[in-house]
Amino acid sequence: MNVFSKDNWSDSDELNKFIPVSAALSFEKVESSLEDAIRLFVLPLFGEQLTEQMVSYYTGADTTDLQKELLAECQRAVANLAFWYNYTELNIRITDQGMQRQESEGTFKQTYKYQEDLLRQGFKNKGFNALDRMIEFLDKHTDAFPEYKDSPAYAYRRNAIVRSTAEVDGCCFINNSHLIFLRMKPLLKVVEETRLQPLLGTTLYLLLQESLKKEESKLGETTVEELRSRCAKFVIFATVADLVRSTGSLTDRGLYFTQFLPGDGNTSVSPADKEETLAMAADMERKAQDYSAQLLRFVENKLPEYFKGRQSQVLNRDNNHKRTVWL
Repeated sequence: MNVFSKDNWSDSDELNKFIPVSAALSFEKVESSLEDAIRLFVLPLFGEQLTEQMVSYYTGADTTDLQKELLAECQRAVANLAFWYNYTELNIRITDQGMQRQESEGTFKQTYKYQEDLLRQGFKNKGFNALDRMIEFLDKHTDAFPEYKDSPAYAYRRNAIVRSTAEVDGCCFINNSHLIFLRMKPLLKVVEETRLQPLLGTTLYLLLQESLKKEESKLGETTVEELRSRCAKFVIFATVADLVRSTGSLTDRGLYFTQFLPGDGNTSVSPADKEETLAMAADMERKAQDYSAQLLRFVENKLPEYFKGRQSQVLNRDNNHKRTVWL
């Protein structure tokens, strides 16, 4: 199972479309790494049926423009993830004398450690972001790729309140990073169940979940998508606040701040300290509260039969002609 082959390698030209590599790189050197990438990252996300379909686009002659576009994005993901995941193995050779590090030929020298770190980081980001673009592409062209509806990726996005990196980016910039989105996914579910459900009320929350599963469009005087998108904004900000507050991490390497250096005007990127981390968490929490208030006003206006009031008004009552008061 692969979307690259020895027959089409031609001095690494096939891989050069996605990663600038030397013409001396042989297909045998990277074949196992490329196959690992498709089995470890593409197959679990898109399922066996759709993955085999994409492989058939590579080996088949009669492919449409949409199929070629999906295949190219798949190749980009596989190539970058292969070099990231098997970076160490690709830098050594295994002989009968053990493990040996390959020396560069000609005038080339070994890379510095910081260059290797940047390369691996680049491969990882490009690979996972390519997977994200594949999902977005398939969402737009579901009719052309019916196998997508049977994939784990489609099942998650159909039932999820927060569905994509683009949706998170609209609230809190993560540079469309699939890695950060993966880091957020467990917390997104926790926030949905522990904060969104009490906010909406169990009845409306379960109705929203059921409507998403059945792919229904109407919900009272509004639409399922309108309610979902408003819930998503609250869930995103609350999740980011929890993530930053508990781990100090927003990127996959932690929470970083960029500042200009005095004098030369260059920028300096450094990890955030505790004070900066807590300040950002507090800011995200304030935004979450603002969106929770907007969400409740929306439910009150569009779905009044499910509106149960606000927590801030729980102690309000009419004490006229009564002998009890709240103290």
